[in-house]
Parts: sequence; structure tokens; C-alpha cells
Amino acid sequence: MTTTWTTTWTRKHSTRPATGAIDTVTEPPVSAGDLDPSRPAPGGRRRLMASGLVTEVTVPPVTGVQSFSALLVPDCVLEQPAPQGAPDGAGPRSLRLVWQGQRSVPGVTAGSRLRCVGVVSFRDGQPTMFNPRYEIVAKQVSR
Repeated sequence: MTTTWTTTWTRKHSTRPATGAIDTVTEPPVSAGDLDPSRPAPGGRRRLMASGLVTEVTVPPVTGVQSFSALLVPDCVLEQPAPQGAPDGAGPRSLRLVWQGQRSVPGVTAGSRLRCVGVVSFRDGQPTMFNPRYEIVAKQVSR
């Protein structure tokens, strides 16, 4: 009985959604400055929420290390114009998502929109989020 009561109490009084959905109210959103390796967070890592467009996915070879990765361009970057005179892809404009131990991740394909939460660190100068929680975001249809 005690276990049932504890579980019920935890869900009833928890600030996190019971559905397992990403809490968009309490999770800090990513900004373009968070993706800049010249301005690292204290300790080098920080927990962030990012929403954006997947522009590429990398499928590991059969004999290689099992890790599926995707390149996400966050909405905060999509809304900003590229710096004048900068070549395409210049600067920290994308976030690498890596799922270790996975050969594929359901719903994550080039062109899909995701909302993900995880700890961002820099790997080879690229902002990287390992094993993020993610949601597929539906495209909004205007009527």
C-alpha cells in the first residue's frame, strides 16, 4: 500500500508533467549564444531545451560504433539572418544530437522538426547533446 500511495503522491504534487512530455515552462530554451564555443558555460555543460529542424542524419556503419546522430538547426538560429559576408554554415549555427547505442531513432529524419532536452557540451568545437529526450513537433497548418 505504501508504494502505491508514494507513487500517487509524487505524481499529484510533482511539477513535471505525468505524461513524460517535455516541460516547456521550466526547461531553459536554447539561445544562439549557447551554441558559441567561445562563450562556454561554467563547468562546460548546461541543460537546455532546443526546438528546430533536423537538416542531416548520420547512420553508423554495421561494423562501427553504434551511435546515431542528427544535426538540428534551432529555431533561435533559423529566425536570425546569417552574418553579412559569412559563408553558408559559418559559425555555431547547429546542434549535434547523438544517441549512443542506437542505429536508428524513430521519427528522426532529415526534414523533421524536434523539441529536445538534454545537457549541451562542446565536442570538437560543435555543441553536442548526448542521448536527449525528444518529441516530434507537428507542422502547423494555417487555415
